[in-house]
Amino acid sequence: MIGMVIADDELIIRQGLTSIDWNRYGIMVLGTAENGNEALSIIISKHPQILITDIRMPGMDGLKLIEAAKEQVPEIQSILLTGYEDFNYAKTAISLGAIDYILKPSDPDEIIEAVLKAKSKIDEIIQLRNLGNQCKQRKINNRIVREVLDYIENHYSEDISLFTAAEHVHMNHVYLSRLFKKELGETFLENLTKYRLQKACELLSNSDYKIYEISSMVGIFDPGYFSQVFKKYYGLTPSEYRDKLSASKGV
Repeated sequence: MIGMVIADDELIIRQGLTSIDWNRYGIMVLGTAENGNEALSIIISKHPQILITDIRMPGMDGLKLIEAAKEQVPEIQSILLTGYEDFNYAKTAISLGAIDYILKPSDPDEIIEAVLKAKSKIDEIIQLRNLGNQCKQRKINNRIVREVLDYIENHYSEDISLFTAAEHVHMNHVYLSRLFKKELGETFLENLTKYRLQKACELLSNSDYKIYEISSMVGIFDPGYFSQVFKKYYGLTPSEYRDKLSASKGV
């Protein structure tokens, strides 16, 4: 279920919004608030992914609330309600990454459509994050293989190979290759590449490093080859991955 918070200083609006059967859309209302400060407290404690807020409220207004909410939950998707048709409000709302800007009185179907658009964005963010976490999650019983996986985790940014890993565990590289394949169902290089790409996804999501810098940071020193392998695994180039994630966040 996707969590949502509703903030509006008009009781009738809050009641109207909460009367919608959100559960049927996979949405759970985590709380309602009559002002921005109260809404922010709920956001801090419950980390919703969707915020519906009026613009003009006592204390903290809706625009400031969205800004503060994004600091707490960067992926939060916001929908603004207002009784004032003001271009400056709309422009600011867009700059803050708001999903929609709806004038009161609003049709419930319009609200539902905006919320579902927000939910779609959240689902896309989740899918993109999962791209970077596709390694085989299983219990490893073999001590040698566990040592090699630890070796990959600690040295993936370096120029390592099956040979250096074999030296690390004092084993013949041919035997280690067979043991690794038997235990994990994949080669040493396949596992190393997937781990490097997982780390690359984390850097693409959470940093402003250039693509060639990220390539080097994860131990792939040819940026062209890095982009080629990244697209082979994820269906997107590193730049496309970053752009799509930024768009999903409303950045």
